Amino acid sequence: MALIKPPAPVALFLAVLYAPDYTDAEIVRLAQNRCGSLLLQSPAFAFDFSDYYRAEMGPDLRKVFLLCDQLIDPASLPEWKHRTMAWEQEHSVAGKRRINFDPGYLEAPKLVLATTKNFAHRIYLGRGIYADVQLYVKDGKFQTNPWTYPDYKHPQHLEFFGEARRRYFEKLKAGHEL
Repeated sequence: MALIKPPAPVALFLAVLYAPDYTDAEIVRLAQNRCGSLLLQSPAFAFDFSDYYRAEMGPDLRKVFLLCDQLIDPASLPEWKHRTMAWEQEHSVAGKRRINFDPGYLEAPKLVLATTKNFAHRIYLGRGIYADVQLYVKDGKFQTNPWTYPDYKHPQHLEFFGEARRRYFEKLKAGHEL
């Protein structure tokens, strides 16, 4: 008979897409005000991987990946998605988002994002939220899936996620708990 064990704590992750009326520094400060200090942040980059958000958020969007210095229970992912959706509403103008927060978590074998959209490869978590495994680890390195978003596939970003995974392991080894 299998024994049920609680999952290891995971590192809270935020992917933040934002309109040019925010500076890179403002976005980082805003995220820190909401989730605390950061373990790691990627360089902000021009989001030219898709036009999906253009109609709502306008042109010249930027994005940054943030690894929060906080371990969470993976079961809390739906709660984090609801929180970030409320943050987006706070910064909306005339019903249009100016910031898009995508929460997720990083753990030893994968990087998971929360989404409100169902699809064949997404698992329902509750409260209208699905889990989407964007990256998985094989031979110690992050690998992409056929559905992985183009910006997550970029070699520079895969390098960032590898460093984020190393930082997560360091935090676990230091004995940090939920």
